[in-house]
Amino acid sequence: MATVKDPVCGMEIDPKDAAATSEYEGTTYYFCAVACKERFDAEPAKFLGGAEEAAALEPRKWWQFWRS
Repeated sequence: MATVKDPVCGMEIDPKDAAATSEYEGTTYYFCAVACKERFDAEPAKFLGGAEEAAALEPRKWWQFWRS
């Protein structure tokens, strides 16, 4: 089977080697680590909004932290 992308961290993983899975709206998502699954389960819509949106949020959070 082809690799899939962990929706939280973006890591490419083989589904058979996934550390965890979650079902959301009829789709199975695969995760490289349990921590990624837990973050996804808490806010799935945040991670399914598109890779560009998720990538844009991280630098802003870092910048806000650095400025405080």
